[in-house]
Amino acid sequence: MLPYQSIKQISAILLVALGISGCAKPASIKPMTSSSRANASSPADINLSRSICVKTVDGGKTTNPLWVSEVDNASFLIALEASLKNNGLLAETPETCRYDVEVNLLGLSQPYISIDVEVTANVNYRVRKAGVDEPYLLKTIQTSYTARFTQDKLLWGTRLKEANEGSIRKNIGEFIDAVLTRPPSS
Repeated sequence: MLPYQSIKQISAILLVALGISGCAKPASIKPMTSSSRANASSPADINLSRSICVKTVDGGKTTNPLWVSEVDNASFLIALEASLKNNGLLAETPETCRYDVEVNLLGLSQPYISIDVEVTANVNYRVRKAGVDEPYLLKTIQTSYTARFTQDKLLWGTRLKEANEGSIRKNIGEFIDAVLTRPPSS
């Protein structure tokens, strides 16, 4: 049995550690959403306009508040759909879906501790014509984002969350660019 003084010291150390790191919060959808791309106002191929559905998103992780911020599947899916919609690519209904996207979040490379926090997202995208097994676009995209230490971002956990969101936003943006620059053959 630990003496009362030791329990008090351990509790104080844990409280200080928790205060320094902050409770981990999951990535938020809006900061992961890619805005409209410059060349997306009218997709190069009219077949892409409002024709893409997100079929699956796998590989995300649920955030443990006592550990580190993560990106979960549901949040990634919503951010991807919002990004596709911002770019005129998301199908309005399942019936108008002509292309399926399957996403696998291969991982987020996160530092254990750092002043400026850089996170690298590795995501595999598979786009195929609905009902066809062969993908017309199969691409793994790797993007990084650095959240800088500033006066309003003193807590490491805050910077990690921002870096997660930024790396996913950039990744989704690069995916949309890939879709727009390589439209499917008819």
